[in-house]
Amino acid sequence: MRPAIFFDLTHTLLEKVNGQYYLYSDALDTLKALRERGYRLGVISNLSEGVTIDEVHSFLEECSIASFIDPHLIVLSSEHPENIKKPDKRIFDRALEKSGLVKAENKAIFVTEEHEHILAARSYGWRAILKRNWGECRPEEGECVFSLTGLLSLL
Repeated sequence: MRPAIFFDLTHTLLEKVNGQYYLYSDALDTLKALRERGYRLGVISNLSEGVTIDEVHSFLEECSIASFIDPHLIVLSSEHPENIKKPDKRIFDRALEKSGLVKAENKAIFVTEEHEHILAARSYGWRAILKRNWGECRPEEGECVFSLTGLLSLL
């Protein structure tokens, strides 16, 4: 089974400014390169109750990244009856289930700007990469990039 990379949306792939979402400038090229390298790409996102996968897919189309994201690898907190959110293990387990991976074992990769979510994903056996939008990468944070393009040298 090919590895799967799951991205957080806001502040990882998209920046929110004054209520509007903007794709980070390096997102398209990075997603394209990762797909060309054989990675399956997905999303794990905490969204309001009632938001559907179809709505998220339409939003990804508006952002011009839907063609890179496997619609079967969109995992939303709102699709769980209890509206579980990251860093709850169950949302990561759901992502593994959707990806067909039995265990994370370095085939499941999570990229986010949320340090707490990174620590949780790692504790569940995932390879987790922190995307720093400001500040500096510290050795105790493990794998860390300042831009999405930085993923290309790590993966």
